[in-house]
Amino acid sequence: MKKKIVRPGRTITENTKTLVPVSGLKIGMYVCELDRPWLETPFILQGFKITSLDEIETISEHCEFVYIEGTVHEWLAAQERNTTSSTSTRQIYQNTSSNKEEYGRASTAHESARKLTRSFMDDVRLGNSINITEVKKTVSECVSSILRNPDAMMWIAKIRKKDDYTAEHSLNVGLLAITFGRHLGASEEELNKLGLAGMLHDVGKMRIPDAVLNKEGKLTPEEFNIMKQHARYGRDVLMADKNLDHFVVDVAYAHHEALDGSGYPRNIKASGISDFTRMITICDVYDAITSYRVYKDGQSSLVALKILYQNKGTKFDDRLVTEFISCIGLYPPGSVVELNSGQVGIVISTNYRNRHLPKILVVRDENKMPQAEKVINLERFAKSEDKQHLIKTVLPNGVHGIRIEQFIKKGLTIE
Repeated sequence: MKKKIVRPGRTITENTKTLVPVSGLKIGMYVCELDRPWLETPFILQGFKITSLDEIETISEHCEFVYIEGTVHEWLAAQERNTTSSTSTRQIYQNTSSNKEEYGRASTAHESARKLTRSFMDDVRLGNSINITEVKKTVSECVSSILRNPDAMMWIAKIRKKDDYTAEHSLNVGLLAITFGRHLGASEEELNKLGLAGMLHDVGKMRIPDAVLNKEGKLTPEEFNIMKQHARYGRDVLMADKNLDHFVVDVAYAHHEALDGSGYPRNIKASGISDFTRMITICDVYDAITSYRVYKDGQSSLVALKILYQNKGTKFDDRLVTEFISCIGLYPPGSVVELNSGQVGIVISTNYRNRHLPKILVVRDENKMPQAEKVINLERFAKSEDKQHLIKTVLPNGVHGIRIEQFIKKGLTIE
């Protein structure tokens, strides 16, 4: 007997799928297979629930038919049962400045935040208190920039220094959290809270001995047990400030907990982990995987997203992981990508209509040798039979001698 799978609004039989022409798609159907390879489409997830008419329109631009889980009858019945369900409201943000207009302001806010993060990390290391008022002011400046245009700030955040990982990581987690919150439609007040919690989440690491914190190579079990104490130390450091909201302390204490209870330091499960902490945890893991350190090269954005996706519902919040993947996208600006032709380039602009066809700066030829740099807008090949200009894979920063930081320092900007 085939196994039954229960999803919100319906029960289906495992492996049951139905071919449906695009004209027959309805909101609520779960698309499990296309009439073409997933990478030839802008869909980030290989399998997704249709949530709007715009998504059906996008599917129609790329496919003639798709497969859905279950049967049309089951889906229509589920749709009828759910017609009275209420939809949650959320803030919808629009960019109010272009990448070029925002770049200067974002750069100023980022540099200020970078200096402040290093400063309060040094304060904690020396046993001094953190100037929370100054941190909140800096976070607010970052929030304002990201509200105007998140791409400019996240582009500048690609410039990292491998010998100052903890401070750089804390800053980036804060910026990712603000950007993620914006994507989710959080209020400006909530974005400030997310940014503050993200930037302060790892302050406890300043109480970890340098020999463990900055060790080149894998930690021994004993050293890892010492490292895990940073969550408790962070709680203690932040609790000392009586004017600091509890959610910041909670994030520092619980950002390594997992929904299934396998995290640390308390092994608490889902019910004990707040939404803010779940969001910061996802940003923390993503940045840690993609970061370049003294002893370890970072992995590609796509690898990080796959790891999050593989662990959603167990270690990480299912819905939030899906939303985070949508927020980051397949090929975020700054990604190093290889085309089917063998050429390698840097993504310099996201194509929000066809996410698999961004604009890239080609910097290596098919033999991975430096070539005359040129910009290619892959959208030009959206309806072409030429597959040579489709992206084959995403590469880690630094592969083939391509470091995005060096190109940004030379003047490469997001378009």
